Amino acid sequence: MNILVTYPWLDLGGAPNTSITLAKGLKELGHNVFFLTRRGGIYEERLLSAGIEVIDAPYGRFPRHMHHLNYKAHRILSRALDEHSIDIVHSFHPQSYILSLFSAPGRNIPVFLTAVWYFDDFPMPGYPAGVLFVAEEFKDQGAKRFGNRARIMEIMPNRIDLGMFRPDIDGGSFVRDRELPEEGWKIAFMSRIDRTKIGSLRNAITAMGILSDRGRNVTLAIAGDGDMRTEIEAMAREINTRAGRDAIILTGSITRTPEFLTWANVVFGIGRCAWEGMACEKPTIVVGENGLAGIVERSSVDKLAYYNFAGRNRKEPADPSLLADAVEGIMTDPERYRALASFAREYVIDRYDYRAGAEKLEKMYENALNSPPLTSVEKLNLGVTRWILGYGRRFYKGCKIDLRNRLRLGPQVREHGIDS
Repeated sequence: MNILVTYPWLDLGGAPNTSITLAKGLKELGHNVFFLTRRGGIYEERLLSAGIEVIDAPYGRFPRHMHHLNYKAHRILSRALDEHSIDIVHSFHPQSYILSLFSAPGRNIPVFLTAVWYFDDFPMPGYPAGVLFVAEEFKDQGAKRFGNRARIMEIMPNRIDLGMFRPDIDGGSFVRDRELPEEGWKIAFMSRIDRTKIGSLRNAITAMGILSDRGRNVTLAIAGDGDMRTEIEAMAREINTRAGRDAIILTGSITRTPEFLTWANVVFGIGRCAWEGMACEKPTIVVGENGLAGIVERSSVDKLAYYNFAGRNRKEPADPSLLADAVEGIMTDPERYRALASFAREYVIDRYDYRAGAEKLEKMYENALNSPPLTSVEKLNLGVTRWILGYGRRFYKGCKIDLRNRLRLGPQVREHGIDS
């Protein structure tokens, strides 16, 4: 099959990682895979090294948060569908999905959408899509946005490359390059430093201060960047001054993630970062917006998985001392440490292997290609709703975001917004 994967950007984040990893898996199965995005992100090299052609599509100028929903990107996508004889389009972002609905269905090319986040309270365009949700929470919230139109609607968790994330990686050169300590309790936390993650980061840093005050030689290294970095730097300075050493280290954005995780004893994670830590056989703690959401272990994993390991199971703010206690309990009990590490690795092998995910996608694509073409009524419905419920709705939201940012009436929204 000739498969086109679409996602708006290749910068730091779990969703672009998922789309790239599955594209790689499909390529390894022998399919011709192409990737439509905006070139220049830190992950572009991963696509090129996998032999996947990157098709560059520009963002529109206004409103800025429409991403690829513009005429020039539409022309580039349409040309790619024809030149590469595309059989399937798979989008991992609502904007990319709606763009595809203007080009692919008219050519009888099935379009899939993987929902990596919530949908807003508004119906999606009338198209009998294949819709995949990465967690039960998202399906319970978003399935009704498609009515009864979707021909395929399943839960398919995010996938990771277990060959890349494994326990036997030598991270020595990374540790030396970043001057990370090799003694004491070492904790890794990968996260954007923005308003969507700030609560998690505050809890983690405060908990490290508590452990340091207890006399524990603990280091928290935070890998990531964003518009809230100034606040996090101030919190880190306060803790480090009190401890008399660098208990909190900000590494900035990194691409050598497996080496970073190998350095740690324990991983703090949200979503994909949790699974990557688990794959490296590290005890993993989910730290959500309200603090400690749970240690990944047999008794808690089902609830954590329902919420995509993002910590939304914690409905009320937790005292950061609970997170400090959790770390202390793991690091002072070698038997429990080994049990948690072993369970974490076994769990991701069983559920998150990208090769198994690619094989599952392959079967879904084959079923879609064997499905009947759109009826005249379905074509008419799509023709109207892709403008009103698709483009029109996103244009309205994009204008609101741009206006709010220009007038500074509310919190700034990062360019790579993940809301639908």
